[in-house]
Amino acid sequence: MKYSIGLDIGISSVGWSVINLDRKRIERLGARLFDAAENPKNGSSLATPRRDARSARRRLRRRRYRVGKVRRFILERGLLTKGQVNQLYNWKDGDLDIWLVRVNALERLLTDREFARVLIHLAKNRGYRSNRKSEAKQGENGQVLSAIKTNKALMDEKGYRTIAEMLVCEFEKFAGRKRNRGGEYTHVIARGELEKEIHLIFEQQRLMGNRFATTENEAAYVKIWAAQRPVATKEDILNKIGDCTFEKSEKRAPKASYAFQYFRALDKLNRLRILNPHQPSRKLTDQERDLIVLALFNHESQKYSDLRRLLKLSDDQRFNEIFYDPSVSLKNNEKRTFLSLSEQYKIRKVIKNVQGKEALLHYRPVDYDTFAYALTVFKDDQDTKDYLANRYVNDNGKQVANLANREYDEGLVEQLLNLSFSQFGHLSRKAIYRLIPQMEQGLSYYEACEKVGYHINEQIGQGKQYLLPVIPADEIRNPVVIRSLSQTRKVINAIIKRYGSPAYMYIELAREMGRPYSERRDLEKQYNKNRTNNDQVKEHIQELYPAMSAPRGHDILKFKLWQQQQGKCAYSLEKIPADEVFETGYVEVDHIIPYSRSFDDSNSNKVLVLSRMNQEKKNRTPFEWFGEDEHRWQRFESYVNTLKVDKKKKSLLTKKDVDEEQEATFKSRHLNDTRYITRYIKNFIADNLQFRELDGDIKQRVFTVNGAFTSLMRKRWGFNKNREESDLHHAVDAVIIAVSRPFRQEVSTYFKHREVSLRQLMKRTWDYFPEPWDNFVKELKARIIQEPEKLKLALLSMELESYDQEFIEETKPIFVSRMPKRSIKGQIHDETLRRNRGKTEDGLVRTVTKTRLENISFDKNGDFPMYGKESDPKTYQAIKRRYLENGKNSKKAFIKPLYKPAKDPNKQSIIRSVKIEDKKNQVFPLKEKTVAYNSSIVKTEVFQNKETGKFYLAPVYVADVMVGREPKKFITQKKPYDEWLDITEEYNYLFSLFPNDVVHIKMKKTKKTKSFLNEPVTWQEGYFYFKNVHTGTAQIGIIDHMRSFKDEIGSQNLVILEKYQVDPLGNLSKIHGEKRYGVPSSSHSQPVTTVD
Repeated sequence: MKYSIGLDIGISSVGWSVINLDRKRIERLGARLFDAAENPKNGSSLATPRRDARSARRRLRRRRYRVGKVRRFILERGLLTKGQVNQLYNWKDGDLDIWLVRVNALERLLTDREFARVLIHLAKNRGYRSNRKSEAKQGENGQVLSAIKTNKALMDEKGYRTIAEMLVCEFEKFAGRKRNRGGEYTHVIARGELEKEIHLIFEQQRLMGNRFATTENEAAYVKIWAAQRPVATKEDILNKIGDCTFEKSEKRAPKASYAFQYFRALDKLNRLRILNPHQPSRKLTDQERDLIVLALFNHESQKYSDLRRLLKLSDDQRFNEIFYDPSVSLKNNEKRTFLSLSEQYKIRKVIKNVQGKEALLHYRPVDYDTFAYALTVFKDDQDTKDYLANRYVNDNGKQVANLANREYDEGLVEQLLNLSFSQFGHLSRKAIYRLIPQMEQGLSYYEACEKVGYHINEQIGQGKQYLLPVIPADEIRNPVVIRSLSQTRKVINAIIKRYGSPAYMYIELAREMGRPYSERRDLEKQYNKNRTNNDQVKEHIQELYPAMSAPRGHDILKFKLWQQQQGKCAYSLEKIPADEVFETGYVEVDHIIPYSRSFDDSNSNKVLVLSRMNQEKKNRTPFEWFGEDEHRWQRFESYVNTLKVDKKKKSLLTKKDVDEEQEATFKSRHLNDTRYITRYIKNFIADNLQFRELDGDIKQRVFTVNGAFTSLMRKRWGFNKNREESDLHHAVDAVIIAVSRPFRQEVSTYFKHREVSLRQLMKRTWDYFPEPWDNFVKELKARIIQEPEKLKLALLSMELESYDQEFIEETKPIFVSRMPKRSIKGQIHDETLRRNRGKTEDGLVRTVTKTRLENISFDKNGDFPMYGKESDPKTYQAIKRRYLENGKNSKKAFIKPLYKPAKDPNKQSIIRSVKIEDKKNQVFPLKEKTVAYNSSIVKTEVFQNKETGKFYLAPVYVADVMVGREPKKFITQKKPYDEWLDITEEYNYLFSLFPNDVVHIKMKKTKKTKSFLNEPVTWQEGYFYFKNVHTGTAQIGIIDHMRSFKDEIGSQNLVILEKYQVDPLGNLSKIHGEKRYGVPSSSHSQPVTTVD
C-alpha cells in the first residue's frame, strides 16, 4: 500500500494518521498521549526532588560518619569510657547549653564530659568552605559568602574571639536559633573561623592544665574534623567526558572554549534567514556574519533586536526563527535572545580589566581555548593555577603542558579564578577546527560535515533503516522535547510495522515545542486572554443584536474588525452601519494580500469591507487596485496610519510591490515551519528512515507544515478545535496535516477563483470549499464516531467506492493511546515526620506534626485541628483571630510576629508553629513513635472472590516494593486498616493495575456523571484508563480514553473488571493469566504476561 503519514506533535501528545494514497481514503487515525517530562507546577526537572534528596542523604551520612569517628577518638584517647559516652546526652542538673560551654572553654577548665560534648558538637556543623574563588559569584554560593563576610565583620567589630562567643553574645540577631532556616543564609559561618576556635579551645585548655588538650590530640582531632573527600582531579573529570561524535579518539571540547563558541555562532548564523517582503528570503552575507560574530564576542548576549540594528533592517523585514505575534510590537517580538557566548565574553572581560583592551588582540584562539579548558576541567584553584603556569603534574607524577604550552601572567590567572564552567559539547577541538573553514563559507553544519567527510547518518546508525532509530541522547537536551520525539518515534515505528515503509510524511509541531516553560506559560496566558476577549465581544454582540442568539467565530471576527477600522470599510472608507455588520451579503472579510497569492490567513491579513468593494478588488492588493489614483491612495494611507493595528497589518495594507518571487516567499513562509526543532526532526527522519520506492526522481519525502495553514483547512472543513471536549482533535489534526499540504494547489485555485470571479458566472462551481477527494469531510467526521454500530452505519450510508465491505467491518472507533506509568520507584514515605499519638475511636492512626502558622490548613470558619487546644485555648484563639482579621489569608496573617498570650507582656514568647493533629488509615513507622505517611500507591492488586465473584483491591506502596512486602489485606470501605479483610485462599489473584492501564468495566446498573464540559453522561460499560484507588472508600478512579469525562466507582459494584494492554496505535489486547510474583524489588521488571 502506498501511503502517507500525518503527525501532529505536541509536548504531551502525538496525533497520527495513515492516508491510503492508492484508494484515497483514511486508512487509520489516532492519538498517543503522555505527560510532559517536567513538573507541571513550575516546569522544573522531574529529577530535582530525587537529586535534592540524594544530596541531603549523602550530607547526613557523611556527618554521621564524622561524628562516629570523633566518638571513637574520644574512647581511644581515654577522654571518656564507653559507658560515659553512651550517657553523654542524658541531661544532668547543672549541664549548660553547649554554646555556653564552648564560650566557657576559653575561660575555665572543662570537665572531661564537657570537653567531649564540645568536640562532638563542633564535628556536627563545620561551616562553609569553598575550593574555588568563582563560587563566590554563583547563585546561592554568592549569598552564603556574603553572609560569611557580614558575620566576620561583626566579629572583628565587636572583638569576639570565636564563633560561639559571637552567637551567644549577639542575642538579638541569633536569639532562639543558631542555624539557618527556610532558605536563609544569615547564620552561615566560614569553616576557617571554626578551625580557629578549635585551636584556641585546645590552647586555652592546655594553659589551664587540661590533660587531654595535648598538641598531639589537637592535631589528631583536627585531622578527623577537617577530613573531606578529595576534589576531583583533571583525570577524574576527563574519565567522565564523552568521546567526540566524529573523532572517536578525541575528547569533547568544553562549551566555554573559543572553538565551540565560534562553531555555535557560525551554525546559528548560517541557519538564519532574512524574510523580505520585496524579495525572497536570503542568507547573511559574509560581512554581515562577521559583524554579528564580533558583536557576540564583545557582548554577553545579542537579541534579535540587536541584530536588526546591526544589519540596519527595515521594519517590514523579519527573521525566520521568530514566530511574530501580530498583537505584540516588533520590539517585543524580537526581545528574545538570538545567541549568548557569555563564557568567552566573561573571559575577555577579565583580560580587558587586568591587561587592557589591546591585550585581547595578543591572545590566539588556542589561548582562549586554554583558559576555557582550565576553568572547566579543574575543580581546585591550585590545580588551575598550576595548569595555566604550565607546570601541572598529573596523578602519575608526570608534568603536563597546557593546550597553548604557555605560561600566563599570575595576576591574570588570579582574576580568571573567579570564573568557573562545567559543560562540554558533542565535538572535539579537532573536529570543530576541521568544520570551521567550511562553515565560514556559509555552509550549514550538515553540509560542512559532508564536505570534510563526516557522515552524520553513520553516527546514528548505519544509513537509512526500516525503522526509525533512537534519537542520540546528546543531540537534544530538553527533556520535554526528548519525551515528545521519543513517543513520536514509537508511533512511526508502530505504523511501519503494520503498513510497511511510507511514501511521504507530513509533520506539524506545536508552537510551544522547544520553548522554555516561562514562554509556554506566556503563550497559554495569551490564549486565555484572547478567549476571554472573544467571550466579552460575544456578550457585547448579543447585547447590541438580541436576535443573534449564538454569534459564531466569524461573527466575532467581523465585529472586532469593524471596531478596529473605526466602523468603516477598509477600502472605500465608507461608514458601515452597526446594524448592517451581520447582514448577509452586505460586508465580507477580505484578505489584504489575496490568500491565493500568500496563504496568509492571519488576522493581520484580514479587513472588513463592503461586498461590492471586495468584488471590485478581485485578486489584487489594494495598491494594484487603486494605487495609480494618487489622491485616493494618499487618503487611504492617511486612514491606515490612524488605525490602532499592528505594524504587519499596516505594512500589508500599504504594500506596493508583490511580484511572483515575493508570492513564492509568502507561500513558503505560511506553508512551512522553519523553526530549528522542526527542521531537526524533519532532517533526522529524512536522513535515517527508509521510504517506499516511487517512480521518478522524488527527493523530498518529509514535509513540515505551518499550523496556520492547517488551522484554515480545519475551519473551512468545519472541524472546530475544542481542547476541553476530548483528545480526538489530535487525530483529526493529523489527518488534515497529511492531506492539506499536497492539496495546497487546489486551495490556491479555489481562492483565486473566488477572488477574481464575477460571482454569478462561477458561483455554482466555487461556492464550496474543495476537498482532497469526494466526501472527505463526511468521511473524517464519520471516522471519529465512537459507537461501533453508528460508525459502521455511517460508513455504509456514504457508499464510498474506497470503502469495501471487508474494510468497513475491520474499521473500529479511535481508541486514544496513553503512555503507561509502570515505575515502581520513588519516595518511600512522605518527607514530613509525624508523632504517633495512638488510635482514634474509629481505629485510625492519630498523628501530630509541628506546622508553621502560615502553613496551617484552616476551614471556612477559621478553625483548625490544633493538638492540645483544650489545654491551651488562648493560643488557639489568638491564631484563629489573627487569621480571620487578615481576610483568611494565612500568608499575610503571620508576617507580623504573633505572641503567646500572657499576663506579663514582657514574658510573651513568639508563636512560630503549633502541633497539628491528623488521622490516617496507614502510616510508615520509622523509630519509636515517629511515623510518616506513605508516599504513593505504585500499583493496585485486583482479586476476585471465588464464590461471590466480587472484586477486591489491595494497594501496594513504594515502601512495600522496597522491602519486598506483599499486601495482606483488602481495602474495606470505611474501616480502619486493622479491620480490613484478609487476603486468603478464598480469593483469586487477577492482575495488578498501574496508572494508565486500560480496564474494561461493566457496572451492575447505569451511572450518571458529568463530562469535562459539564454535560450529563450516562454509562454502564466501557474501556477506561485506571488512574488511582481510594483507600477509604475502595473506589477506583477512571478516565474515559478520550478524556471527555472521569468518574469514581466502587469495586463491589462491578460485573466485569478486565485488564487490557494498549499499543501506541490504540490497539487493545486482553491480559490473560497474569501471575502474582509477589512484590518485586525496584531492580526487577514486571512479569511478562500473555495478551490476545
